[in-house]
Amino acid sequence: MDELDRLLAGTMRDAAGRAPSDVGLLDTVHRRSRRHHRRRVVTWVAAAAVVVAVSVPFVTLRSTRPDPVVPPGITAPAESPPAEVPQPSAPPPQPSVTSPSTSPSRGPSSSPPRSVTSGSPVKLGDGWVAPTFPYALPIVEGRRPAVVSLVGGRLTAYYEATDLRRHADIVLTVSGRKPQFATSATEQPTPVRGHAGTLRTVDVQPARQLTLYWRESAKRWLQLATDDTYTPEQVVALAESLTPASIAVPPPFRLDLAPTGLVIDTVTQSRMVFRPNGAAPGTEAFSTVLRTRRQLTGINRKVNGYDAALTRRDGRVALAIDVTDWNATLEVSVGNGLVITDADLLRFAAGIHILNRSNPE
Repeated sequence: MDELDRLLAGTMRDAAGRAPSDVGLLDTVHRRSRRHHRRRVVTWVAAAAVVVAVSVPFVTLRSTRPDPVVPPGITAPAESPPAEVPQPSAPPPQPSVTSPSTSPSRGPSSSPPRSVTSGSPVKLGDGWVAPTFPYALPIVEGRRPAVVSLVGGRLTAYYEATDLRRHADIVLTVSGRKPQFATSATEQPTPVRGHAGTLRTVDVQPARQLTLYWRESAKRWLQLATDDTYTPEQVVALAESLTPASIAVPPPFRLDLAPTGLVIDTVTQSRMVFRPNGAAPGTEAFSTVLRTRRQLTGINRKVNGYDAALTRRDGRVALAIDVTDWNATLEVSVGNGLVITDADLLRFAAGIHILNRSNPE
């Protein structure tokens, strides 16, 4: 890594660090709307940290693989647990490849755990494919293209309005069960896309919140949230304008190896979480998290030349890596009924490539 690359990476991480939080962004939206003498509110949004996304392994900074920008995870309204997010087909397991080396191996692993508590053994396979958001709004002037996220099994797409006189922010949600809301509202039966829908209106300042939701199919509910910059008729027209799409959720890491047979649960700017099929959404069984740097204790491993600490406690194994180039700590943990060998955990960690769209939490 040369000095120019280091400066570029540092600048982008600093910019991402200065991006507003979810709450901070909401306040900014309100202030901006008042300057335009418009009533505008975002029901719930993600802060978009605009950076030049470049593929960056956590051992070496590279500038040859640009990637799109992604915001941090979107915080959604209260809702009953969604059904499983459709998962890409995982490659079949191959013969075990187990080695004490921390260099990433392309061969999947099926070796049983050794010296670990009992549970379902994790098997590693080549690569990882992101889930996709299945709908899109038309591209129009004054509204940015969608940025998508996955949190607790719930897919969301956020459309930021840039022309506040004609548009408002929009958040689309795809889930497996009927939405539930914590706030009281006026509800009006509203036909949409050939289905029986409901339009909720929450009377708050500086703008009323409008949420239209409906059952799109037997296993899919859709929800469109915005504010009264749009009339109820325009909200219905927005829903009617949705077309089939396949918008990939941009991950914070590129993985050479990934756990097979698990469901992807969360993908944000700082974390990727997998859970067993059938486990409740939000279950952190196999997680990779980029955190702000902390002092490691009990250093007992090396991963790609970086100090690391591997610990086992109460049926859970954790590997913390001091990624000095990022001034961050990369943590991989496995538990909640899953087990993995030390060798496979180290192999997995060595194949993680941090992307510049990531933002330590």
